[in-house]
Amino acid sequence: MNVRSWCVAGCATALTAVLGVSSVFADTVTVEPGQSLWTIAHAHGLPVQLVEWANPNVNPLNLQVGSAVRVPDVEDVAVQPGDTLFLIGKRHGVSMNAMLAANPGVNPRNLAIGSMVRVPVSSSSDVAKAHVAASMPATSSNLYWLEHVIHAEAGGESLQAQIAVGDVIMHRIAAGGYGNTVQQVVFQVSDGHYQFESVANGYIYSQPDAQNVEAALDVLKGEDVVPGALVFYNPSQTPADSWVWQQPVVTQIGDLVFAK
Repeated sequence: MNVRSWCVAGCATALTAVLGVSSVFADTVTVEPGQSLWTIAHAHGLPVQLVEWANPNVNPLNLQVGSAVRVPDVEDVAVQPGDTLFLIGKRHGVSMNAMLAANPGVNPRNLAIGSMVRVPVSSSSDVAKAHVAASMPATSSNLYWLEHVIHAEAGGESLQAQIAVGDVIMHRIAAGGYGNTVQQVVFQVSDGHYQFESVANGYIYSQPDAQNVEAALDVLKGEDVVPGALVFYNPSQTPADSWVWQQPVVTQIGDLVFAK
């Protein structure tokens, strides 16, 4: 199925260079009351997605006081002609997932020559071992991509609409045939086409905001505002002959219609 989703004006806006410091961080933080992965990442000048990646066995929804959180090293690397995030990561022995986590605001298919990207560098092999040992997709990975798809598909909508978009992703996981993780659902290809327009145009890599994170957390905690919905669309931007008009409507929230 091809979900004809919408994208606010500005999807094609040029991405800014990655902000960061030139120094390298290396730390292990003991979680204190009131801390979250976001506050820890912010204190070290890093994107929260990178700290989530470095701690695949830590549940960001239930961060335990007194537990240890790894803060990875990072270094800034200038983009050379022909470079992609994959090639840069390969040269430094870093996975594509790690590069995406370190550069959440960068479109990996459109790197500007001379711009700076971050390369995560572990001070030990512990992070790599933790990722290899994980037998199931980490909750943090689901949170990462849920934040991004909510931002990309419903960033201008209400919190309830954003939660509803996340619910559609979770319903697809439960239904089977779309993918077993948020990332697999978001990047699913059917009949040669991505299921979400934001993946096709690269807007999926833009930076989520605090409300998008809140919506994603609510979804993962089990909040379901559109029971049974498997698709969503903006009627004003959907062709009259689209198959989605034939799907039973669950509800409309803001500009988005949610259907089965």
